[in-house]
Amino acid sequence: MRNQYIAKVLVHNKVVAEDVVKAHWGEITDSMDIGQVLVRAGILKESMYAKVLAFVQNLEAKNAKAAPSAHSAASAASTSSQAKSTAPAHPAPSSAPAQNAPAAHVQPTPAPAVQAAPAPKPAEEPAIKIEGNSSLYGEASASSVVIEKVEGLETTSMASVQVPVESEASADEGKSEELPSQFAVSTGEGAAVEAPDTLHPITSLAKIIAYARKFNVTDVYLYADRQITMRQSGTLFIASEKVLEKTHLMDRLAEAAEGFADGYKIVVGRNFSKTFALPGVGRARISVTWNDVIPSISIRIIPMESIALENLYLPEFCHQFAALNSGLVLVAGPSASGRSTTVTAFAEAIAANREVFIQTVEKPIERLLKNPHGAIAQREVGLHVSSGAAGIELAIRTGANVILFDHLESMEELSLLMQASNAGALVFAVASGNNIHALLSRLLMSVPSENRTSFANSLADQLKGVIVQHLIPVVENQGLVLATESMKVTSTIAGMIRKCDVSQIVSAISSQKDQGVTLDDSLQMCVDSGYIDGSEAWKRANDSRRFASYRKVK
Repeated sequence: MRNQYIAKVLVHNKVVAEDVVKAHWGEITDSMDIGQVLVRAGILKESMYAKVLAFVQNLEAKNAKAAPSAHSAASAASTSSQAKSTAPAHPAPSSAPAQNAPAAHVQPTPAPAVQAAPAPKPAEEPAIKIEGNSSLYGEASASSVVIEKVEGLETTSMASVQVPVESEASADEGKSEELPSQFAVSTGEGAAVEAPDTLHPITSLAKIIAYARKFNVTDVYLYADRQITMRQSGTLFIASEKVLEKTHLMDRLAEAAEGFADGYKIVVGRNFSKTFALPGVGRARISVTWNDVIPSISIRIIPMESIALENLYLPEFCHQFAALNSGLVLVAGPSASGRSTTVTAFAEAIAANREVFIQTVEKPIERLLKNPHGAIAQREVGLHVSSGAAGIELAIRTGANVILFDHLESMEELSLLMQASNAGALVFAVASGNNIHALLSRLLMSVPSENRTSFANSLADQLKGVIVQHLIPVVENQGLVLATESMKVTSTIAGMIRKCDVSQIVSAISSQKDQGVTLDDSLQMCVDSGYIDGSEAWKRANDSRRFASYRKVK
């Protein structure tokens, strides 16, 4: 019964999915129970197995003591358990073997990390039924079991015991900074996959992505009990008639896992975001979040072809950033605003015009770049370097002329990037922020007051330009257009940064004429040219009063 108990505990407490248990049930041997099988497969943590095993051993001990008074109609397995429990005068539950395993083959189990609390009085203890399942847990059985509280298992009800799966995963991830042994990043090249005319829940992931590319889709959403949904020109649309089930989602995840460069193993309950490549459809970025054991999948389609810098419709003065020999350029904006695309466009423009060594530090690598006149090294955090800071230090040590960093998450990373630019590298870094004032204010206020003046002076010296961009749907869903707030760092703006006072930064940008443009001016140009609806400008403007007349009243 040990395997049945372990499986029941794991499934009811959502430590692993029932499908996973079924998939590995055939691997049980006389010397290895289902928990050990899952540990060996990397699905179950050893510490969690020890807790569950201690819990199950306690159940076995209770059953052994209650065996003489068990129901007369007990199954053959229960009868065997009764016989074993009457043999020794004082049974030791910590070494009780599974019923389907000969005692000679039973491996000693490690002492559990947690100790069972003293059992309450029998009269107050709740009894529960543990029902078997012939397809998964063996023959059906019923046992009157008195449950003890076990540290780490929050209740005495087996069906509602909560095990901290996420905290276990997070702790293990924090302990190790070891990099995977596999380093190759797949391009997704190969014979092109033909896009289907219609999508179904069983359509392969490769064909779903081929369909998305055919219709210039930017994002694909796969959720349980919903139809396949896609985003085109900023607008969502339904791409299938039938809804997806959990099994369909797990199949799509298995396909995506085949394209992970580092051999990452998907674990139920552990959220992640990674890029992958499938032959014939190129590269994409997948983000997975779990609701218990059901995944929600979002896929960002990575363009296969590069976009020339001049085709991004950035202000003309922004092209001058590509001619810099050193300094720091920040590219910011909300999520899905094309920041990475802009940074790679700068890199390819630089590579096309001079001989340089380009090094990227990405989280993770999205599009693979080429440098026809020099060298290029793309490093992914977690695959090639242990952290963003380690990647920057590597770029400095190897003498990179141009560093692309995607994207800033800590002040340590920003300080190292400023150090690199001070050493003679040209640095482009992706950051978060909806406008320049918010971006610079956040950076300055993130530094302790005693170090802020020194940091502000360094930032003023190294910062050469800022681009904050927004991708806005074109009227009648004809695509997306770029609106930006951007500036070159002049002596006036550098002085504001040194004083840690950027309250007048918008006015300073407006006065720069051909060296800066505010977001509101850029939005106004998009409205006047007929690219976007005025209501879209009103949503994003720094001063929404300027576009108040376009506001749609419900």
